Amino acid sequence: MKTRSHRLWAGLTVLTGLATIAVTIAFQMLPEVIAAGKCWTPGKVVDFELARTLAQLLNVFGPPADACRAPIVTAMDAVNDLDVRAYIPSYTAFEICAAMFLGGSFRKPLVMAAIGVALVALAGDYLETLILLQITQAVDGSADLLARSSAGAWIKFAGLALNALLLSRICMASDTRRPILALLLLLPMVATAFAAIDNSRAALMTYALILSWTPILLVAARDLVRKR
Repeated sequence: MKTRSHRLWAGLTVLTGLATIAVTIAFQMLPEVIAAGKCWTPGKVVDFELARTLAQLLNVFGPPADACRAPIVTAMDAVNDLDVRAYIPSYTAFEICAAMFLGGSFRKPLVMAAIGVALVALAGDYLETLILLQITQAVDGSADLLARSSAGAWIKFAGLALNALLLSRICMASDTRRPILALLLLLPMVATAFAAIDNSRAALMTYALILSWTPILLVAARDLVRKR
């Protein structure tokens, strides 16, 4: 029998999950991204986030005289502005609601820990993104900011991976064990470890989060519509 609290958190998990998906789709529909055309690829966002040297930065934006420089800067600013305004709050809310949905009580140590690291990831993401918005104001003269932006990015990704790991533990510790979901929630930690060893595999972190977050959304939707 599902309690009202469980159904409430299931509903909030679905709502915040759908909001996260909607913002993810909105990134690709931004006028600035569309206007950038062939100059733009989604992989540039993560490359920018993890860039630590001027050479890596120029690999994202191209040399000053490159025709793609201006549209890429404009598109990147639009993406990061939407990130700050909508994406970071929506996925953080989803992680918090998912912890409550899967764990059932804020008082449980694993649930509190999952919420705590979600907030750490939020702080890292805001640190990273706000600095990225500074870097695009003067791409060639902003190499000194890269250490802080990349540090914020790794705090974010590590926080997201640890949150997923804790959610995995919650799945196995709760009254209703969810072993398949628990296994999928291990993927972000594995992907983050691979990306830390080889930055060229950074896209794996995004795919791992999709493969772990989507099943949570589906399970929450199922519990929401299931009869008591």
